[in-house]
This record gives sequence, structure tokens and C-alpha cells, in this order.
Amino acid sequence: VYENVDSPYAALLGTGSEADKRTDLYIPVTTSHRITGAEEGFTSATVTADVQMDSQTVANEAADFLNRYYADNQDFSVYTISMETMVSQMSSMLDTVSIAIAGISLVVGGIGVMNIMLVSVTERTREIGTRKALGAPNSAIRVQFVVEAMIICLIGGVIGIIVGAVLGYAASDLLGFPALPSIGSIAIAVSFSLAIGVFFGYYPANKAAKLDPIEALRYE
Repeated sequence: VYENVDSPYAALLGTGSEADKRTDLYIPVTTSHRITGAEEGFTSATVTADVQMDSQTVANEAADFLNRYYADNQDFSVYTISMETMVSQMSSMLDTVSIAIAGISLVVGGIGVMNIMLVSVTERTREIGTRKALGAPNSAIRVQFVVEAMIICLIGGVIGIIVGAVLGYAASDLLGFPALPSIGSIAIAVSFSLAIGVFFGYYPANKAAKLDPIEALRYE
């Protein structure tokens, strides 16, 4: 390592900082074609827009300009894409994946709640028979078990919101951008939890409501 060397090659000798070292490499186009085995010509080009200009506008103008030269060519056309479009497409893909994962999680959680409620109905068969023998209508039995399923989902949703908020805040704080979920997103999460409780809790509740009171009282 050379120190205190006043030379334009100091960075190459190791005295320059990592930020000052250039990593660009320029080679002739013919050499590039020979190395890559590509045909003559260009398949892509990168255009850098000025900071004050809209990148998508520049991309559209570049496409319009180049397409003039291929107006009579049916086999080739110019296609442009900006970084904003790429970021938008990536965000859309991530949103789709997130929705799919959330949907699978909701279905799995809902099936778990339904199984719990079916077990609860089985274990409380005599209780259901007693209530129906005393005059409880089917609607009252149905509402009872739907409400219980909603409470289970609500508790799980609240726990999930707390854990998610804490872990999300910790992760974002490590990145230097601490953030907490908004009130609107929390309200949506709670609403989804209650909706899952209603949807997956209705079948066990309806099964409990349709039990024959005589058979339910005989259940051991």
C-alpha cells in the first residue's frame, strides 16, 4: 500500500477511499459482440433524464422519436420503461403476493376457529339440549356460537396486531425509519377478524341450533 502519493493513480494503489474508486470499464462494441456472441446493433439503451424532468415523459418521447425510424418495420418496435414503472410493477407484484399470503393465513385461521367451535358444540351438546328444552329458539343458539367465534377471532386479531406493530416498529427502527400501523389499517384488521369469525363460525353455530333437544339431552 502506497501512502502520501500525490498521483492520479493513488486510488488504484490503495490510498484512495472506496467511494473514490471507479469501477467502470469501457470496451469497444465489436469486442462486446465477440465476447457475448451477440449480433450487430443494439437491443437496449439507457437514457438518463434530468433531475427536473419526469422520467416517464422522457421515456415516452424517446420511444416516439425512435419509432419513426421503424415505422415500416413490422418485426421491430421500440419499447421503453422507466424506473418509476419498474418500481410500480414491483410494488404491484409484492402487493399481490402479500394479498395471497394474507388470504391463505385467513383461510387457515378460519378453519382452525371452525374446528374449535365444532369441538365446543360437541362438548356442550347436553347444555344445548337443556337450553332448547327450556324454550331457547334456534336463533338464540346460533347467535351464541357465532358471537363466541367472533370473540375468539377478535382476541387473535388483537394479539396479531400488537405483535405485528411491535415487530414492525422494531424492524423499521433498525432501518432508520420507525413507523407504526395507522388507525385505519388496525380498524380494517379488526373488521376482517370479526368477518372471519362470522363466516367460519356460522356452520358450527347452525349445527348446534339444529340439534334435536331429546337426542342432545341423551348425549354422553
